[in-house]
Amino acid sequence: MRPNFDLKEEVRAFWSARSAGFDDDPAHRIEARYGLPVWQAFLRKAMGLAQEEDALGCQVLDLACGTGEISRVLCSLGAAVTGVDFSEEMLARAQAKLARTSWTPHLGDAERLVALPDVHFDFVVTRHLAWTLTDPDAAYREWLRVLRPGGRLLINDGNWAQRASLRDRLRRAIAQWIDPVPVTSHAVTSAHAAIFARLPYRDGLTASRLAQALRNAGFERITALNPGPLYAEGMRGHSLATRLRQTSENRFALLARRPG
Repeated sequence: MRPNFDLKEEVRAFWSARSAGFDDDPAHRIEARYGLPVWQAFLRKAMGLAQEEDALGCQVLDLACGTGEISRVLCSLGAAVTGVDFSEEMLARAQAKLARTSWTPHLGDAERLVALPDVHFDFVVTRHLAWTLTDPDAAYREWLRVLRPGGRLLINDGNWAQRASLRDRLRRAIAQWIDPVPVTSHAVTSAHAAIFARLPYRDGLTASRLAQALRNAGFERITALNPGPLYAEGMRGHSLATRLRQTSENRFALLARRPG
């Protein structure tokens, strides 16, 4: 390992190396026919909008935006979106995808929002980020800082360390029987395991643990949202095997607000 190549740099390198095929993963790519409408409804609810209301005038921050899939949904609702990612490769793909939309790229660390102003955003959203944080408490304070009073934070994540239930193991076994997925290379699984073992949430990120951390950071009115439809109704355009796999994950979503 290179000198001064710390855990955060390992996380960056791991995901940067996967940027080219990131949108091939149905857990990340939002399919247009079924996925997009379900995600639009989910984000409208999180933002406190009426069912068909646009987000025109809303300033939104998409943290760890990756290739820009959540940003794409937000822009389709009319929001002005700033996408933050510390992977240049991911951000470049998002920039190409979101050209000619109300989207602004920002190369930076989601835990240290350098150059982003205080009390600026109406809504902050993350997907599959919280479990990778190397300093979650500092990150949550930063996210609070950039929100306007009364602004909302949506975290869509999961407990990837928890052992799957019998029902979920059965669903995955059926999916593998229908459409076997090639075994991931030893190098990738080893790199992932080495990173995961050193993360603060290596023992599992639960909704209750996250809610308490958000309260400690100063958030209030923390409520759960159901992400299930995103991976059920929203994935009807995918194969049965894919739907079985995606609906067997231990996902959750929390909505929190900045006081005021």
